[in-house]
Amino acid sequence: SRGIAVLRVDDRAVGNSKGLETLKTSTSADFADDVRAQVEYLRSRRDIDRGRIALVGHSEGGIIAPMVAASDPRIGAIVLMAGTAKRGDEIIAYQVDQGLESDPTLTEEQRAKGRAEQKEAMRKAIEDDPSAPETLRIPWMRYFLTYDPLPTIRKVRQPVLILQGEFDRQVTADQAGMLAKAARESGNHDVTERVFPGLNHLFLPSKTGAFSEYSSLSTNVIPDDVIKQLTDWLVLKLKAAK
Repeated sequence: SRGIAVLRVDDRAVGNSKGLETLKTSTSADFADDVRAQVEYLRSRRDIDRGRIALVGHSEGGIIAPMVAASDPRIGAIVLMAGTAKRGDEIIAYQVDQGLESDPTLTEEQRAKGRAEQKEAMRKAIEDDPSAPETLRIPWMRYFLTYDPLPTIRKVRQPVLILQGEFDRQVTADQAGMLAKAARESGNHDVTERVFPGLNHLFLPSKTGAFSEYSSLSTNVIPDDVIKQLTDWLVLKLKAAK
């Protein structure tokens, strides 16, 4: 309705998408290659203006979009929804801490022990220690634990829109400002950021933003002001038909 064609795809190995045989060894960098293939598909279509293609990524997609834009100057713009600005090990440590703090049955000593155990497990995973938990040793997780998004966002020269929920307890709201600051300091003068009050990681209304709240949320519909911010910005930057 805003004059923007939208391509939405199933992830690698989901639905009719291929790649099941490589999924166990794939990382976010591999998924970035998937996005590059999707962009090339769009560029092959006569009904798509190849000079006005934008990427909108949520969560891990907010990590991947800058990867693709930094390597492809023909990308018109990117939107990062709850994208990370910190290394993965910091993200996981925060999420584990949130889980420990929200458990009223734990003592402070037990919480401290849990944090220490998680920190040690991540150290072992990063060093590829065979004694690390298997869930942390898979290629995707090992890549995520050490990936720093800031050097990549500093290479992006296209317009950037950064959206975040105030109550996000998976990717904290302060990371929107970190991304914007890094992009601007590197010379990108077209960076917009907005944090939406009362929304969680899924951009849904929430009381606390905790993961445990997801199953009891009152709606699964993203608020109109989020969609309006997103589409207004894309119309402006891509000069789409209104």
